[in-house]
Amino acid sequence: MKKRIILLSALGVAGGLLYALESQHKRNKGANADKEGDKEAAVGNGRSATANQNDSLQTKPAASMAKIENGQVSIGNEDEHVIDDQGTDQSEASEILRHIRDNAFEANDEKLALALGRPADEIKEWTSGNGLIDGDVILKARTLAMQRGFEI
Repeated sequence: MKKRIILLSALGVAGGLLYALESQHKRNKGANADKEGDKEAAVGNGRSATANQNDSLQTKPAASMAKIENGQVSIGNEDEHVIDDQGTDQSEASEILRHIRDNAFEANDEKLALALGRPADEIKEWTSGNGLIDGDVILKARTLAMQRGFEI
């Protein structure tokens, strides 16, 4: 009985792997077909595909974590550095840290730094609005505020 269960489990795993590999193969095949179509269009225009690809790389903004809308990168105002999924920018993040420091940590940068696991110098920069605050800090700060019963 145990041998049958082990055999059936192994067959299930093998089937799952086969399905995953086949799906990946289909995606790769579709992507290669798109690349070939782009090359043919570029040659039809009298330019090489590499030249067209280089042109598009130079004119489009970086898209590592940007939203994609209609197949194009949509990057909003570059001056506003949005930190988290709630749309918090640097000035709001600095205000959040000041509020938490003042209300939950007796206005003490060292206590907040200890709670966030960051140096006190960074906390001073962030609360003064000079430092660049990352999403991890805001996530931790919001969690601290919730644990201590403060509304942000």
